Amino acid sequence: MILQAIAIDDEPSALKVLEAHAEKIPFLNLTQSFLNPTEGLAYLQSHRVDVVFLDVQMPDLMGTELAKLLRDIDVQLIFVTAYADYAVQGFQLRALDYLLKPVSLPRFLEACNRALQGQQKRLNQSPSLFIKDGYDWVKVELDELLYIRSDTNLLFFHQAEKTVSTRMTISKALDMLPKGAFVRVHKSYIVAVHAIRKIERHQLTVGQDKIPLASSYKEEVQRLLLG
Repeated sequence: MILQAIAIDDEPSALKVLEAHAEKIPFLNLTQSFLNPTEGLAYLQSHRVDVVFLDVQMPDLMGTELAKLLRDIDVQLIFVTAYADYAVQGFQLRALDYLLKPVSLPRFLEACNRALQGQQKRLNQSPSLFIKDGYDWVKVELDELLYIRSDTNLLFFHQAEKTVSTRMTISKALDMLPKGAFVRVHKSYIVAVHAIRKIERHQLTVGQDKIPLASSYKEEVQRLLLG
């Protein structure tokens, strides 16, 4: 799946950053960038777009006001702004994510993966995410993901048939995963709820592997599994 996206921002330098990041994301096609929000609105009314990267503070039309005009258009909004004060209002307007400038590539990728999963859910497709393994982008099917293990500055995504690694923090990985489908069970482990076979006092059986269970995470694991 390729997400079709546009960016709207009155700062040319900010658009260049988004365009440079988008070129590195294999499942994102940034088709157009607009300095003028009304031109962006006109484009959205006549073209299919999956994701809009939208600045908030613009002189002619605030991004929050533009978002209200897009309520009848089936599109995912990601606000991009230098002002953290707009975060609450952004999420009230159904924003999928909220990126603070300057936007780093890892944070941009996190938002894009969230948009990919949102689109897959809309189309009843199996959820997935993309991670960078060395010089390659690898697609991880979340239905096949058993657990994630952290080792120093690397994460290892363990599936039944293969394991892929990437440089990422475990907290960032958890942010990219569907809520309720994965749970952190230890400072170094995230597991797929569907893959848990057995809960013991200090460990879990996930697939064929034994995973340590820290006492500080046990209550959350039991809540997800037992209700």
